[in-house]
Amino acid sequence: MESRLNIACLARDIVGADRGFNVAADILTHTADGVQLNTLWNEFSSQLIEWNQTRNAIAALFTRNTTESFAQVIAGSDSVEFEKQSEFGVPQAVRVQPGYTRMGFPLDWFDVGIRYTRKFLRDATAEQVRAQHQAVLEADNRATFRDTMRALTSKAQAGSRPVNENGVEIFDLWDGSAGEAPPAYAGRTFSSTHDHYLVSGAAAIDSGDVEALIATIQEHGHGLRTSNEQLIIMVNPAQADAIWTWRKNEVNANGAVAKYDFIPAASAPAYLTDLSIVGDRAPAQFSGLALDGSYGDAWITKNHFVPAGYVIAVATGGPGSLRNPLWFREHPVAANRGLRLLPQYERYPLVEATYEHGYGLGVRYRSAAAVMQIKASGSYDNPTWP
Repeated sequence: MESRLNIACLARDIVGADRGFNVAADILTHTADGVQLNTLWNEFSSQLIEWNQTRNAIAALFTRNTTESFAQVIAGSDSVEFEKQSEFGVPQAVRVQPGYTRMGFPLDWFDVGIRYTRKFLRDATAEQVRAQHQAVLEADNRATFRDTMRALTSKAQAGSRPVNENGVEIFDLWDGSAGEAPPAYAGRTFSSTHDHYLVSGAAAIDSGDVEALIATIQEHGHGLRTSNEQLIIMVNPAQADAIWTWRKNEVNANGAVAKYDFIPAASAPAYLTDLSIVGDRAPAQFSGLALDGSYGDAWITKNHFVPAGYVIAVATGGPGSLRNPLWFREHPVAANRGLRLLPQYERYPLVEATYEHGYGLGVRYRSAAAVMQIKASGSYDNPTWP
């Protein structure tokens, strides 16, 4: 009897879920406006599938997907020459011995967590919960854009380059490193001082700067009409305003004389002119990238995220093209690719959720892009991306 009384005294304060007992009333299934949490979970999962198929326009246009940790690239080979034929002699045998370079691609994992309290979910509307999800999508978009542009614009010469998890060097564009020279193209050879990170030599942009960027890419066979690639030039609005004023054979900043006219894109505001346009205007957009117009062979797009004082030129074959300058590495297992939402609790998938994205970028075609810093003197400085 005494032992039963002691047990009763110890257990008499247990009420409902106070000591770990869950009752039906404790299960949180709906937001304050009546939307089921599982419905939101399924909505978010479906949205992520679409999100991963339509990565932001910049990242898609300038990259190609890969699951490999490196690419083995022919770095050059002996040239073969014909000899004049003789009546009785046999030709001399030749043998090509190509050299190879391994170009590495990193793979890093990034994550962010959202922790919803039960009180928040009881009182929140579905739109408030969706707002948290949308913030993660925006962060992923911003991170992918930032890392794509960093891979294009960060100069790292031999000896200071990062390596991936397998110790393979991750390359930048041609940077003037000793012993590294671009392959010859169309009879033109290049020295190891060849550099795709340029400095304008003046405080204001002029037409010669853009023409130099175009020539730096096209002399390697990229961005040509015959290569089925389009040259895209990205500028900050501060530089875009100057480009809009350039006219063929007219003097612009720094005494430069423009070789071409800037022609507004099809979506540009209406304007008056007594001249007619020969040829096609740039379209309003290219694979989701809004265009402002064209100058020579290049299409111009302005973007507030491009740091003022930098002009970026890229030859692209379109989203995912084999010849795009950057390769975007993802995990070999398809289920581990893209932005993923990992539930922590099966009953309450939105109480605590972790988003993860594994990817990395490295330059594959070092000749397919070039960057210019607009400044009067000095060496190239890597820009800071927000």
